[in-house]
Amino acid sequence: MRAMILAAGLGTRMRPLTYHMPKPMVPVLGKPLIRHVLDVLKKAGIREVIVNLHHLPLSLKKYLRSQKDFKIFFSLEPKILGTGGGILKAKKFFQNQRFVVINSDILTDVELKKVLAFHIQKKSLATMVVRQMKPHETYEAVGIHPEGKIVKFQTKDIRPPILKTMFTGIHIFEPEIFQYFPKDKKFFCINTDVYAKLVQKNKNVYGYLHKGKWTDMGSLEFYLAYQAKHLKGKKRVQFERILKKFKIISRNYFS
Repeated sequence: MRAMILAAGLGTRMRPLTYHMPKPMVPVLGKPLIRHVLDVLKKAGIREVIVNLHHLPLSLKKYLRSQKDFKIFFSLEPKILGTGGGILKAKKFFQNQRFVVINSDILTDVELKKVLAFHIQKKSLATMVVRQMKPHETYEAVGIHPEGKIVKFQTKDIRPPILKTMFTGIHIFEPEIFQYFPKDKKFFCINTDVYAKLVQKNKNVYGYLHKGKWTDMGSLEFYLAYQAKHLKGKKRVQFERILKKFKIISRNYFS
């Protein structure tokens, strides 16, 4: 099975760090964020990966080419295409086979082999990895039936027995998913323009409930909080120097 890492975003919520480096190259516990994502794929036995590029692509390309445990391909987007458009552009890479798509700005211990087994058992067209929504969180809600089918999407009207969850940025797709992509758009969102319509049509779309670790690293606020919690000793001192270099106020995380 092949995979795609979505890495073309501008990283606006991570500025000023991302003025000078693409978000997937931001260091987390001593290695680039994207390496943590590659490790999730590697654990599942996935070695062939395509990465879409837009913002500051050269440094990301250089790093990924040095990762000899993977065969990595690139999909350059001169104009950013959105999550859906990016996947569509990479369609040939998947060779009409089942494939994984994962965001480049998350940390997780999800076991993709278990997600795949669930996906196959449910005969799902598309499977989202979801986690239970916490009361204070403001992510778009995904409502799943107790047996896993997604029955509510992008709505606040979710009540028991439907479980209110949020999308973690990880999916598994059957190749038939492309039949449901917009025909008249180059830029589009996989959630709004594909998933929402699949749920409306009652298609076989499921949510795999992940109960392990998951951290959103997509904003400077979340990033600083995570680093402050986990960095120790010399690595912590080195990271504080990076913050000073970029004139980032740490909001007392490191006090």
